[in-house]
Amino acid sequence: MKSSSRHALLASLFLAACSKPAPPTSVNLRKGFQTQLKVEPARRAPAPTPPKELFELVRYPAPLGSNAAYVTPVREGAKRPAVVWLHGGMDFGIDGLAWAPSPRSNDQSARAFREAGLVLMLPSLRGSNDNPGACEYFLGEVDDVVAAIDFVAQRPDVDPARVYVAGHSTGGTMALMAAVLSPRLKGAYVFGPVHDVSEYAPYVPLLGRARGTELWLRNPVSYVEHLRVPTQVIEGSDHGNMDAFEPLRVAAKGAPLSFLAVPGATHFSVLAPVTEVLAKRLMEAKAEAPAVRLTDAEVRAAVAAEHE
Repeated sequence: MKSSSRHALLASLFLAACSKPAPPTSVNLRKGFQTQLKVEPARRAPAPTPPKELFELVRYPAPLGSNAAYVTPVREGAKRPAVVWLHGGMDFGIDGLAWAPSPRSNDQSARAFREAGLVLMLPSLRGSNDNPGACEYFLGEVDDVVAAIDFVAQRPDVDPARVYVAGHSTGGTMALMAAVLSPRLKGAYVFGPVHDVSEYAPYVPLLGRARGTELWLRNPVSYVEHLRVPTQVIEGSDHGNMDAFEPLRVAAKGAPLSFLAVPGATHFSVLAPVTEVLAKRLMEAKAEAPAVRLTDAEVRAAVAAEHE
């Protein structure tokens, strides 16, 4: 073979090797994936009307259509930070628990954020309330959360450079994945997520049937290495999902994911005192400053004060 031909062959082989597509990841594989695992809701009921001084009932554009949400009323004055909050449980709708009195031992209302002056959005997701679609459990719902983040960031009283996502338990699990998929976020705060949603199979039979890609795309552990948003996982060390810490830590590799185990608190009692600390810090933080990162000392002090 002539030298010039050999060089041409080597060059073509090099270009072919360089043009090979990257191996699929959870982020790009989900774009064209159509799940076969869905649960049609038994009934569809509109979200109840909230107290007008606390929330507005709005519709936000989501991938399947128009979804309901509660959001604090628009206020005049300086632009404020905003939090999209996802409560726990297997019902991803919204109801009167958003404003009903809750014990400090289990307050999932996220009231600390609105009481501190932040814009608070509580989105309802597909298959819940009167929203279109079926329940997919940790798949399409995450795309709805990203749509909610985009919606609240465009409000006239919101500083788009200070938009956060946060959630608890199942809501924390989805918030963790939404933090990967939403580049506009400043930070994410995730209370008591799991790393593998098959742990919820006793409550949701669909998750017991998920295998292969169907399960992989629903699992936070498949996503966290792609995090670019500073994210904290927070859990009460006395009871909860502490077993998720190490698998998430290993899977994150060099991603900006940190962990806080809070002594003296449970999966539920950690919420009230720590969201109050977090809300105050987020309200005070400047857009140009690094994302707020709670410290071990301040969350311990907040929980200890609950027992004084």
